[in-house]
Amino acid sequence: MKKIILVFLLLGFIATPNLFSQDNDASQDTGKNSVEEAAKEAWGLYVQYRRTIKEMVKYWEDEIKAGLKNGKYIDKKNDKQYQRTKNIFDKLLQSQHLSKDRKKYNWRIYVQNSSEVNAFAALDGIIIINRGIIDFCQNDDELALVIGHEIAHITENHIKKQVGTKIVMEPIIERVASFIAQKKNKRLRTEEISDKEISDKELFQLIFGLSGELALLKYNRSQEEKADKIGAMYADSVKYDTTKGYDFWKRMASISNDSKWTVFLSTHPYSEQRAKAFLKGDYKKID
Repeated sequence: MKKIILVFLLLGFIATPNLFSQDNDASQDTGKNSVEEAAKEAWGLYVQYRRTIKEMVKYWEDEIKAGLKNGKYIDKKNDKQYQRTKNIFDKLLQSQHLSKDRKKYNWRIYVQNSSEVNAFAALDGIIIINRGIIDFCQNDDELALVIGHEIAHITENHIKKQVGTKIVMEPIIERVASFIAQKKNKRLRTEEISDKEISDKELFQLIFGLSGELALLKYNRSQEEKADKIGAMYADSVKYDTTKGYDFWKRMASISNDSKWTVFLSTHPYSEQRAKAFLKGDYKKID
């Protein structure tokens, strides 16, 4: 919690325009007002973050409740796929590496009635596994790696980090772009913004925005690699064969043109390096 508040406080300072636009001879009072403004900005971002997380948790609670009623999701022990999935899930939760997180979340797993090959984690310990990916996994070792990967997304707070990143991106881009326009105005001693300056601001927003999206994508890949490693660590600790991850990803690469893989590949990008990591035991070298 303390780390989150500090991050939003820092981003509040970055996103507050008066901090950038101070003249060297600015008064102490003005500086104090700028700090207060930055603190308010940071608190506002943090409140928005907390509200968004709360709304997401409620959304998934309602979604699961409705889905169980209409048959979209399954949690019945008489369903063979669900029972297989639940057994693996329960075994993974007994990993020694999950001792601190076991009671931290309300862990639940559901099978989704979909042939689409996909699996994903939601907030507060909810994991969704589609029938399509259960069918694709040739053994329990592969399925354990898929489930362990999604567990790791939750324990590493990847979802919350993504929410926080998206919340702060927009105001920072806007404020820094405005700061550039203000500096140009001051240099030209005019309050009016020329067409050229508007063009410069829009170009900056475009470039920064694209850079931000690329950074976000890179961050996602970093999260995916971390989830692979930690998920494999969970699986290995309860005696699953993590080298099967190589077979899983090599098979996936051979059928990646199948439309059923579209969603999964968009969030779980394949790479040769990712596949080989399971053979090399990279999960034993967690950063």
